[in-house]
Formats: sequence, C-alpha cells, structure tokens
Amino acid sequence: MKKYLFLGVSLFNFTLYVSMRSIWSGIEGMFGIHILQFIFLFIVTALFLLALIQNHLKMNKIIQSILLGFSIFLTIALFYMFYLGIDSLRYFVRAFIDLLFVMLVAYFAYFMIFKFPSCKLSKNRLYKRILFSVFSLLLFVITFDLDFHFITNKPVVYAVEDTYQIVWTTSTHATAQVMVGDTTYYDLYAGSERSETTIHKVVVPMAELDEAKSYKISSTHVLYRGPYSGILGGRVEATFNFKPVDLTDGLNYYTISDTHTRNQAAIKAGSYFGDDLDFLILAGDIMNHIENAEDAEVILALAYGVTKGERPVIYARGNHEVKGTYANQLHRYVGSVDEKFFYTFQLNHVYGIVLDLGEDHDDSWWEYYNTAYYTQYRNDQTGFIQDIIDSNVFLDPSIEYRIGVCHIPVVLVEDDYLDAILNEWTPLLNQLNLNVMISGHKHQLLAFTTNIPTGVEFSYHENYRSNTVVGYRTNANFTNFIASRRSLIQSPSTKENLFGRVFTGLATSVSFTSRIASFQFTNSQGEIVSVIDPYDGTLHSSYEISLD
Repeated sequence: MKKYLFLGVSLFNFTLYVSMRSIWSGIEGMFGIHILQFIFLFIVTALFLLALIQNHLKMNKIIQSILLGFSIFLTIALFYMFYLGIDSLRYFVRAFIDLLFVMLVAYFAYFMIFKFPSCKLSKNRLYKRILFSVFSLLLFVITFDLDFHFITNKPVVYAVEDTYQIVWTTSTHATAQVMVGDTTYYDLYAGSERSETTIHKVVVPMAELDEAKSYKISSTHVLYRGPYSGILGGRVEATFNFKPVDLTDGLNYYTISDTHTRNQAAIKAGSYFGDDLDFLILAGDIMNHIENAEDAEVILALAYGVTKGERPVIYARGNHEVKGTYANQLHRYVGSVDEKFFYTFQLNHVYGIVLDLGEDHDDSWWEYYNTAYYTQYRNDQTGFIQDIIDSNVFLDPSIEYRIGVCHIPVVLVEDDYLDAILNEWTPLLNQLNLNVMISGHKHQLLAFTTNIPTGVEFSYHENYRSNTVVGYRTNANFTNFIASRRSLIQSPSTKENLFGRVFTGLATSVSFTSRIASFQFTNSQGEIVSVIDPYDGTLHSSYEISLD
C-alpha cells in the first residue's frame, strides 16, 4: 500500500512543481539562493523516479516510510507555494493538465510497446480495427490541418497614430481582410497575404473608417500553401458597426489596468458608460505574463468585452506583459508601431501619447538573466517625445484634449533606476500641454495632482496609509491618475480579490462647454468609489480638472 501511496504523492509533487515553473524565480527572490529552485526540481524528480523503480530496489519499510513522509512534507510546502502564487492559477492549471497529458501519452506508448502484445486485446479484431481507424483519422487531420474554421476572438479596433489596427483571431491558419466601404485592406507581409497564422492584424486609415462607420472582417482558411499552388478552405466573415469619437456632446472614456488575467469584473466596470463610451484605455498588466497565444488573446477578450469592436481602444504595455516565452509576439495582438509600444494617436480632436517604461527594475535585476535592455528603449522614447515637440503637431488649434498613457506612473519617482529618465521626460511632456496622464501598475486608486510639492519626498497621508514614504513627485504640470485595482473600494487595508471577482477602474467625462474634465473611480457594481487624496487626506467622489 505504501509504495502506491509513495508513487501517487511523488507523481503529484513532480507534476505540480513543474507546472509552477512560472513562479520558480519567487523561490530565489524569497531565499536569495539562485540554485535553490533547481535543487527543488532535482528533489521532486528524484523522488518520482525512485517511486517508479521502487519495485526493482530492495527498499525496506523504514526507508519507504521516510520517503513517503518527506514527500507528504513536500506536498504541504508546494501547496504553500501554490497559495503564494495563486494569482498565476491560470498558468498552473494549464501546465498541470498539459504535463498530465504528456505522461498519459508516454504511458500509452509504453503500454502499446511492452504490454499490448501480450494482453488479450491484441487478439481482438474489432479492437484492433477501431484503434487503427482512430490513429489513421488523427494522422489525416494533423497532416492536412483539418479543423472547423471560425472566428475565435472578435475584432478589437486599436487607435495608433492616424490609423486603426483591427485585430482578431481564427481557429485555423487563415488570411485576413478588412472591407471599409468599397476598399479592401489586407494583413500583408512584404507584399503577400499572411496565412500561416491565427492572429490577424489589418491596418486601415482612421479617416476612412470614421466616415464609413462600419467594417467587415474576412478570413479564409489556407489548407495548403505551396510554392506554385495552394488549396483554400472555408471563409468566415462578420460585419461590425463602428462609432468614431464625436465631441459634440462631450467625451467619455474608461481606463482599465492590472486585471492580471481576470476579465469578467473588469468588463462590467468598463461598461460604465454603456453606449456613451467614446474609447477604452487598457493601461497594462492585463496578463501576468504571456506564455502562448491563448494568453495574449485574453487582452483581446477584455477589449472586445467592453467595446464589442465598435469603439477605439488605446493600449499601453504593462511590465508583466514583457515576460514570458510568447511576449515577443504581443505586438501582433495590440496597438503597436514597428513592434514597439510607444506611439501617438489622434481621435477626432483628442490627441494622445502612449509611452512604455518596460520592466519595473533596473536592467541588471536578477529576474532578467542578462536579457533586458530597457534603458536604451527608454532613451529612444526621449528622442520620440522630442520629435513630437519639434513637429508642433500637439499645438494644432483644433486639438481640444490631450492625454498621456503609461503603465508605470511618470510623475512619481520611487526607484533610483527611473530617477534620471523621469526627470528627463517631465520637462518634455510639460511642453505637450497634457490635460492628464493615465497609469496603472500600483494596484491603487490614486491621483497625483499638481498640489503635491515637487522634488521632495512625501508620505501618504495618514487618512490613506499611515507613515508610508512614497518617493517624490517630478515637476510635472499635469495630474497623473492611477487607474485600477481588483476591489470595490480604495482602502489599501482591504486586499485585492485574487480571483478578480470585483474591480474598480477610472471613468472620465469631459465637457467642452464648461471646460472641465471629471474623473471618477467606479466599480464593477456600477458604484462611484470615493477615494482619499494620498497627499492632503481629503475625500473625493470625483476630481475635476480645468481644460484651460
């Protein structure tokens, strides 16, 4: 009995630990020992192998009891790790199921090679015919990429510079076209249609879609793409209405950030304006990290859940979205320019700039294992901002509202690694006459207003959080809002809901007649959340900023 229990526990420990590889670095961070995570891997692997071959070893009952007891102790320790990393449950479960499937396949192969020839089933004709038919069918489906062809993620319309980047996904490899009026636009690579992909991104002129107010997406499954011939499969199409930003009745936009894979409550919060929404801002960390296409598609699902493909979306990359084996494909799923995540946009008479501070530590931080070069990436953006200033485009008298978006706050210096760059950016951004800057990252509901003294350290007011030194505010001439947290209230003493069942984001309404922009935090229950000002301790149901 003990040997089967030992086998079951050791198998579970091995599978669970390998499934939690996305948080192995937390072991190093907790104990400061780089090799410790691999020592744990060696231990759970060795115990699993011992359990597999224990029948071939002369193992007495005392040793077997010690190994079983140690394995149970490891199970408890792993469950504690699992609890600490519960925010990554999505990755754990997926990896756990994948690994179990691999093990089942491996056991099936072992059974077919070593056990099947000697069992009764090998002499049953019906069983052998069914088995052969199943394998033949699977081989045929895999060889010819046969699958049902349908749209898996409906389109999201990202606003980037003077274009819309329309993104959707399909169940099979396919081409992609967008029809706007009588003109068709394609997802092209160097002159030919992309087809070996399920993610589709088509760029259309902003002015044309604004005028047409509708578009049709189309994807054709490519069964075979040879050098001189090919075979096309089915086509899927869908038409969507589109509402361009219209400032005649004011401006309404909503900001969501730091959902960390949890969409449901964020979609409820982001639907605060209903049909009166003009555009949506996703201010980063929609994912914990991006390991595959399915992870990147969570961003599409959130954006579509709020906009239904009918409103523009502004995307700023979060520091968690630079992580993962598939993170270098993120530019295909969101608004980007030349595979980078800083750009401008202009929606009607709303002008915006999106910036990207990258990771939230210095390039030499141990988690990046000598692969981070964000210092140069940030420096490139300094030149980018300067080019905007030199162009004078932001001074166009038709512009009625100016907004900046960056996941990590740009007016607050908390870490030395950002000290120089934020103080370099601030005087440049001041020249853009921004009405507001929108950020996330801190999982709090805060407004760093121009009332906060600049250049000197300050602490959060005791009404908000007692005796906590924040850092210092740069000499910015605009307010920087921190948009979201997974909670119904602001209080930092209330922990965020790890499963994202509740959410609060930032609703902004702008009146161009009264020349006032009003900012209110609203939650997934449709309630306005009153917040304490982090500096002066006053309670606000809304913040109002003059446009003049």
